[in-house]
Amino acid sequence: MSVRLRLDDPALLANLLDFLGRRGCAGEREGEDTIEVELPEDLNAEEARLELDLYLRVWQSLHGWTRVDVVD
Repeated sequence: MSVRLRLDDPALLANLLDFLGRRGCAGEREGEDTIEVELPEDLNAEEARLELDLYLRVWQSLHGWTRVDVVD
């Protein structure tokens, strides 16, 4: 399962990709302010989404609550 994320500060895309990558979520840059992230396959969709939400909240708390939106 993959999810697209959009940041309000594109300068932090590489940092977020690195952060998520260290937690088993592979990703790549898609555009100026967007990344696509593959969630761990060993989790069902609901578990993977909850885990991603947790990771994003932790990352946001470390980066001044930079806005990250899930793009469907």
